[in-house]
Amino acid sequence: MTLLLNLLRYKRMRFVGYILSVVLGVMATVACAPARYVLDVEMRHPSKAGVDLTGKNVTVVYGQEGVYPNDLFLESMADGFAWNIKERYQDAVGEVKVSGLRSASDYANRDSMMNLLVQTGADVVFLLDKVTLDGSSFSFILKCYDAMYQGDKLQLFSGNSVAESMNGNEEIKSEGWDAGKTIAAAFEPQWKHEQYSLYYFESQDWYTALEKAEAFDWKGAMDIWIQMLQSNDRLKCSCASYNIATACYMMGDCQLASKWLDNADHLADLLVSDGLRKRINARID
Repeated sequence: MTLLLNLLRYKRMRFVGYILSVVLGVMATVACAPARYVLDVEMRHPSKAGVDLTGKNVTVVYGQEGVYPNDLFLESMADGFAWNIKERYQDAVGEVKVSGLRSASDYANRDSMMNLLVQTGADVVFLLDKVTLDGSSFSFILKCYDAMYQGDKLQLFSGNSVAESMNGNEEIKSEGWDAGKTIAAAFEPQWKHEQYSLYYFESQDWYTALEKAEAFDWKGAMDIWIQMLQSNDRLKCSCASYNIATACYMMGDCQLASKWLDNADHLADLLVSDGLRKRINARID
């Protein structure tokens, strides 16, 4: 349930019709034909930077080269960055830690960043290893290595901005904190409104499964759909398999979702199968 709540937020759920207990049967054009139940949901997607921190432990590392006020600014920047990641992901992200590092410039390639990842015990490591202060303006370099990223490469980000004032330690720390929060915004999850369909037939078991899905009890709904696979009706088995694939996708198991959708496609041709397939493949890729 926790994984499900981290994966999606329901805005609203609607039937293509009127009231659940009355209209579901009416919507089917013939008794043996399936009807579709439409869910309006907000789905979590990777950040604008293309990094997805969902379910991952994160360490934000900042370089310390013994240069004032750069070190103080960079430390505060790392704190602000980590705070914003925790704030935006909430329970969807694992542990978020901050640590300092001497000779951060030595970590300039994929292999060295992988070693840093092992040292910190994180799944994703961000390294703020260089900041240049010039009066009220500053520039920075941010490195990111994600052990779970299939591209298996070091990602580099850089930028520059202007601070309001950096006279004294408190102002330096305040501007660094704000800069870190702003940078972290590029790694926040994006929420997109999407529609998903579930198939159902005219029987109480199908209605009950939909009610459980409406309450985002996907496991409970799956238990019912799995029982429906005992039917000799290939179309009903296909629809149940498709619904199970949707439930697996909603719970974050795209590999299993793909297998259930394969089974649904083997049994019958369903109108919305291709759309779900594209969504599953996009997350696997």
